[in-house]
Amino acid sequence: FASSLLSRFTTQVPKQITNEIQPGGQWSSTLVRTNIRCHFPKPKEVKRIRVHGWEKRMSTPGGRRILWRRILKGRHVLSH
Repeated sequence: FASSLLSRFTTQVPKQITNEIQPGGQWSSTLVRTNIRCHFPKPKEVKRIRVHGWEKRMSTPGGRRILWRRILKGRHVLSH
């Protein structure tokens, strides 16, 4: 009886859901913002990292406050 219930539930799970659950699934590459993009370094990329990067944030009290707020909020990505 239990095996028939288990087989019924496992066959009804769509493939999209199982792809998203597994590591390396559908959204794994889109959630990472710290990856260097295709044709680095473009001028805008360098400016983005210089202005919003970890070292710039840590160099000022306001930047450290921003990082601390993001840590407390539970953000996965703290800076660029």
